[in-house]
Amino acid sequence: MRLRSRFQRDPATEATLVQEDVPEPPVVEEEVEEPPPPPPPRGRPPVLWPWLLLLLVLVAAGLVAVWLLTRGNDHNGASSVTVPNVIGQKQGPAVDRLNSEGLTSRVVAKPSSQPAGTVFAESPGPGTHVARGSVVTLTTSSAAQVTVPDVVGDKAPAAIRKLRAQGLSAQTVSVSSTKPAGVVISQSPAAGGSVAKGSTVAVRVAQGPTRVPNVTGQTRAAATSSLRAAGLVPKSFVVPSSQPKNTVLAQRPRAGASAPRGTEVRLNISSGIPPAGGVPPPPPPPPAPVSKSVPDVTGQLQQGAQRRLNAAGFKSRVVYVPSDQPQGTVVSQSPSAGSPAKVGTRITLNASLGPSPGAAQAVPKVIGLDPQTATARLEAAGFQVQRLTQTTSVRSLSGKVVDVQPARGVHVPAGETITIYVGRFVS
Repeated sequence: MRLRSRFQRDPATEATLVQEDVPEPPVVEEEVEEPPPPPPPRGRPPVLWPWLLLLLVLVAAGLVAVWLLTRGNDHNGASSVTVPNVIGQKQGPAVDRLNSEGLTSRVVAKPSSQPAGTVFAESPGPGTHVARGSVVTLTTSSAAQVTVPDVVGDKAPAAIRKLRAQGLSAQTVSVSSTKPAGVVISQSPAAGGSVAKGSTVAVRVAQGPTRVPNVTGQTRAAATSSLRAAGLVPKSFVVPSSQPKNTVLAQRPRAGASAPRGTEVRLNISSGIPPAGGVPPPPPPPPAPVSKSVPDVTGQLQQGAQRRLNAAGFKSRVVYVPSDQPQGTVVSQSPSAGSPAKVGTRITLNASLGPSPGAAQAVPKVIGLDPQTATARLEAAGFQVQRLTQTTSVRSLSGKVVDVQPARGVHVPAGETITIYVGRFVS
């Protein structure tokens, strides 16, 4: 038998009891707080380098634009530049430096203690602001200048020592002269002039006269050899004679005479056939024109040089040439000083146009005119006039202008002296 516990309730009864006896508790809805939403997922940080690169490009473009605008202004001459310091530099690099800065160089050479070609001053000075294209004057050191000593009349060794003591070189040239052998008879440049240190001075040294040997009675071959050995020039003439053929019958200049080297010596040579009818041979012809030593007129003004040559029996030809010597100064001559030349030889004088040649005027025609008319015509052309005398064998030219130097048509600086030669008849 099953026993029920008193405490055991019938489910149906319990349900009824619950429904009847026990009130049902109110239903309370409990508010449930929802949890916060989850944070959004974290993305990657923004990329900045493209923006920085773009910014750099824009800045660079701006700088380029500013440079181009400034450069354009420079070419238009609107900007200024700073004069660089080129003092102490050589001329070439200094000029290149100024050119690179857009400046123009003007070089002036002056004596200084600096080495030749070195810039020792500039104007405007370094650091000065000037417009592009401005001229900057660079003063460079010229070669040291020395005064040419006077060595005319000295023996050649002493002259060379004197020139070397001044920092000059010597070039000796032996020339025929009546002066003692070894003596300096002329120099170029002339004494007293200023030249660059290290320049060469030409000194003409006398060979000295020679004695004419006695060749009378010798054969032609022997006489010719003896004369040539003495520095003389034999000139033979065959004449009728009963003496052995090719024997020297006479000579001129005479034996023992002193003559410049290069002088001609006339020899009368026997033909070996006596003259018909016993007529003696004709006398030798008159001697050839006397040879003289050409005087040194370099360094003189052309009008003075012409006077000296005329007094020595020579004629002259004046030619103007470019030179930095004073206007009208004779810078060279031909034949050279000391050379033997026959009396009446025309000596060419090269006269300086000067460092700054002015206007030139052609020499008008005056030959054949009387001196007064010729002088008036030359003065009207802007020249000064010098009058000298020249012998002539044409009687009708006596008292007329027979020569003019510089010659007709030659262009001569205005104001220079023109020399007219007035004929003097000599029978």
